[in-house]
Amino acid sequence: MTGQEDTRPSAASGRTVPCGVRFRAAVLELAAMRGVGVSALAAAALLLAPASAADPGTRDAGGEAVLEVGSATPSDTVSDAAIRKALAAALALADPGTRILPGEDVRRLEAAVETLGYRNKTLAHALQRLSFQPLDGRITELRDAVQLFGFVNEWCFDEDQVRRRFRELAPVYHPDTGIVACRERMGQLIDARNLLVHHVRSAYGSGDWIAKRGGPSA
Repeated sequence: MTGQEDTRPSAASGRTVPCGVRFRAAVLELAAMRGVGVSALAAAALLLAPASAADPGTRDAGGEAVLEVGSATPSDTVSDAAIRKALAAALALADPGTRILPGEDVRRLEAAVETLGYRNKTLAHALQRLSFQPLDGRITELRDAVQLFGFVNEWCFDEDQVRRRFRELAPVYHPDTGIVACRERMGQLIDARNLLVHHVRSAYGSGDWIAKRGGPSA
């Protein structure tokens, strides 16, 4: 005896299915936990496993083994792969985090995900068409900052509007998370914001702001 588990089939009668060593151990553990034999577990699992389920195969990281499923399993017309799929589904369902949904709900969710994915792609393409290329270098001219923020002229906004527009544009161009990620554009947004805020504060302090906006004279 070497102390290593013998994964070869015994002389006991009944069907055996080739599988991986770790898969076999997990099935035996689940059957013991449920208080049933592997044959009963396999028979019940065959009623639940979808035909599209993945076959865990005849080998895993632990090596190759065989699993005795007994004579209570359906006839020999059921393939070894189908039995492995069924037992794999039983193992998955034993996970507390697994939920079973009706097929119609699954199809509805899949359709919703596909629709959202299409809308996201459409939005990204639209933003790419609408967004102009970054200007060369840093933003140092007031007219460029006004254009970048989409204002009509340098007298049609205040500091709150500048900061609000920056919060709207920054998530679009953020280099890590933006829909139209652009490091150059993000840097220019910051330059433009600082330039516009400085312009507002300087012009308002000098009295030009009220005059240009049509307010009462000092």
